[in-house]
Amino acid sequence: MRSHDILDWGQPLQARTHETPTPQGTQVLIAITHCGVCHTDLHIRDGYYDLGAGKKLTLAERGYGLPITLGHEPVGVVAAVGDQVRDFEVGQRCLINPWIGCGQCRMCLADRDNLCQNMHSIGMGPWGGFATHLLLPSPKYLVDIEGLSSAKAAPLACSGLTTYSAMKKLLPIDPAEWIAVIGCGGLGLMALAVLRGLGHERVIACDIDETKLAAASRTRVAATCNLRNDGIAQLNAISGGALYGMLDFVGSAETFALAAPALRKGGRLVLCGLFGGSTNVSPALIAIRELSILGSVVGNTADLAELVDLVKQGRIELPEVECRPLDTVNASLEDLAAGRIVGRVVLEVGR
Repeated sequence: MRSHDILDWGQPLQARTHETPTPQGTQVLIAITHCGVCHTDLHIRDGYYDLGAGKKLTLAERGYGLPITLGHEPVGVVAAVGDQVRDFEVGQRCLINPWIGCGQCRMCLADRDNLCQNMHSIGMGPWGGFATHLLLPSPKYLVDIEGLSSAKAAPLACSGLTTYSAMKKLLPIDPAEWIAVIGCGGLGLMALAVLRGLGHERVIACDIDETKLAAASRTRVAATCNLRNDGIAQLNAISGGALYGMLDFVGSAETFALAAPALRKGGRLVLCGLFGGSTNVSPALIAIRELSILGSVVGNTADLAELVDLVKQGRIELPEVECRPLDTVNASLEDLAAGRIVGRVVLEVGR
């Protein structure tokens, strides 16, 4: 098997060859056909998250060792199974939930691996989607995608699951409420598709890039807002000062600062982005305005299965993706870092 790995933090990935593993017990071997490229891949490649004020949370400090095979939006075909696997067969086409826990803690035993304190996620260790094969510990992380485009389905593993789980934290949503989606890159465009598929029309797409706002406007959102041009005033004008929800897929100090002045009393900010930085928030203002600030990162396999089912029903129209060969991975990461990618790039590994 072949893989593209981080051998040194902050350096280009290196192509390597390994022996293809044989699954044992409950293990499943997947032959990867497609894998999405996500902004989180940049954080992992560079080896840290920006905490602001000159502080960094390094992956080495969190116990991540090299080499790491990136790629956490994988789609593939079951190539082989261990002797204890019953629910999936060789040749079955599946989406993989990459957010895998330790398998032993209370959260994992409740199938809420995304809340495990000791996750062993795909794309953050020795197994990742930027490779020809992937070994899973259990078939419980697989979701059947027969009938769907493999390329379009790949981003559901992170982009889709992240936005769907974040949106669920705003529920219940009255149809009269306004929702702002902050950031119209891959995550934001997926969020617009999910909200539209669930029947919510009062959505404001927000960004600082007119190209991305143009892409968002083609999804038939109610309004767009360029945050460079007095974003708070625009949000208040569009919503009539009644913005209920904000889905922040940027996660910078600047976007976080929009919440208190733009949200209505009782509004909710769901923070997903990992751009970084630090900010000062007045506890009194949060209490007086009864605002809720919720963190949200990915979801569990049940959430992913719900999302895939909505797509299969035709309720959610998946955004278009740009397919590139696997060996363009380093160029694709650089394009993503430079903001040259609108939407999602999906690497074609094998078909």
